[in-house]
Amino acid sequence: MRRHYRQAEELWGFLLMGDASHSEAEVIASRLPMALSGFDPIKKSDALSRSTRRSSSRSEWLGSSVDSKAEPAFETQNNGSVDEDLRRQMLAYAQRHDLQTGLLNYQAFQESLGWLLQERSESQEVALLWIDILNLRKEFSLWGSAGTEALVRHIAAALRNVVGPDAVLGRFSGRCFIVSMYGTKFNQHSRRRIQSIVDAIAPMNFGGSEMKPETAAGVAFFPADASSADDLVRFASLAASRAAQVRSQAVVSFNAGMNSLVIHDHRMETEMRKGLDQGQFSIHYQPLIDLSTGQISGAEALMRWKHPEWGNVAPNEFIPVAERSDLIHRIFDLSLRTALGDAECWRAQGIAPPLMTVNVSAANMKAEGFNYQVRRILSEYAISPTELEMEVTESLLFEDEELFATRVRQLKAIGLRVSIDDFGTRYTGFNVLKQLPIDTMKIDKCFIRGIHQSHDMRALCETIVAMARQMRMQTVAEGIEELGELDVVRRIGCNVGQGYLFRRPIPQPEFADLLRAWPEQMKEWTSPAVAQELSQDEFLKRGA
Repeated sequence: MRRHYRQAEELWGFLLMGDASHSEAEVIASRLPMALSGFDPIKKSDALSRSTRRSSSRSEWLGSSVDSKAEPAFETQNNGSVDEDLRRQMLAYAQRHDLQTGLLNYQAFQESLGWLLQERSESQEVALLWIDILNLRKEFSLWGSAGTEALVRHIAAALRNVVGPDAVLGRFSGRCFIVSMYGTKFNQHSRRRIQSIVDAIAPMNFGGSEMKPETAAGVAFFPADASSADDLVRFASLAASRAAQVRSQAVVSFNAGMNSLVIHDHRMETEMRKGLDQGQFSIHYQPLIDLSTGQISGAEALMRWKHPEWGNVAPNEFIPVAERSDLIHRIFDLSLRTALGDAECWRAQGIAPPLMTVNVSAANMKAEGFNYQVRRILSEYAISPTELEMEVTESLLFEDEELFATRVRQLKAIGLRVSIDDFGTRYTGFNVLKQLPIDTMKIDKCFIRGIHQSHDMRALCETIVAMARQMRMQTVAEGIEELGELDVVRRIGCNVGQGYLFRRPIPQPEFADLLRAWPEQMKEWTSPAVAQELSQDEFLKRGA
């Protein structure tokens, strides 16, 4: 035990005296956990609090030494209890610093930031830069803890080298680095300095391979954006979240709309949790029509939410909020279980459509165990995997092509069909899709709307259909609302049509009635001669 104390005293003293270079500091940080392994922080919490309260000078807030020539800052009491005093002081230091990087932890950083805001002159502004490292989890999967520890130390060293003497550095919640400094919101020099700090985070070599940090950074200013230290940190975090959403390489500056969005999201998320618990969510179905036979070839399950006060909440309002929280997983679970249960019911009645399609978000596909979740739920119902199609979006393909391909192949291994939803909205290349086992391409409604009045849009859709056919994919024309649109998508060779012209999404009982009545209804428009005699209003009346 005594040997541990002597080693720890030497290491901590070396750090506190300020004589360690960046590389030496990294070595020290790596050795400290072993040196501290004999310490018992529980027994000395009171001593730790007293020691922490004594740390009040600016140099201690910044985690540096006032006098680089001073002896190691481990005092002893007259009774000679070196072990006890050393333990107190080292634990006090450990309470305020991140041991991997030697940077201030969040609590100490907040105290330092509070000091900076109090001591500034009225004409000075303070900038708070929040930097998220987005790929730490991915690098851990590749290299383990050794790789991620090397990466965060590399980032800490890069930040130390580039920030000025007025800046305070900290690390928070594993993947987040925070920097406070003097800076003015509308000053170009300040903005360039802030951007240069993020740009200094360069790739590193580890194990003979390049490890490239992926960053998302946001900045907020006091008092231009925030009136307190807590709000300043929170607003910078919101700006960084926005940078991550838009995949911005530039530092994103906070604006008031971001805070309003967070407040809106919080209320929406709270109400969604209540709604899921209280049965406010339900599944509506929209038919997929085989354009060559007129038969219903499938049903798309679509989540709907009827709030007791807000009424019907549009999916494009609540789905993005769900995707930014864990609620999207509950929504997917509910969608899949309800769709499979209803399909079983229709089969028992002899009216089941050949295919049930369920939407899957990028957040669902990113989740660990997604493949297992689908298998488990499917095993609980008497539905063949070939009767289920998962509609996946292009967004994950852009974020992580490798993960997207893995998930698609996992779904195909189960026996499911897979379709690309809203194709064309993100300009996915055919060269990417042809390498994946995709069954269906759903052409987004923005290309179908008004196609009978646009030669350019018709030519574009003809090309999409032809290339899909080359890759042995079916095509679905989404959002058909007019007879002219229906006529064109038929002529260019789309296999399936979907839209309000046929039916809006309707609850399960009404959809069951539609399945029973459709054989007679489809006769009214499968013949081109009959379809020409029907008015647009008559079609829309059926779809209403």
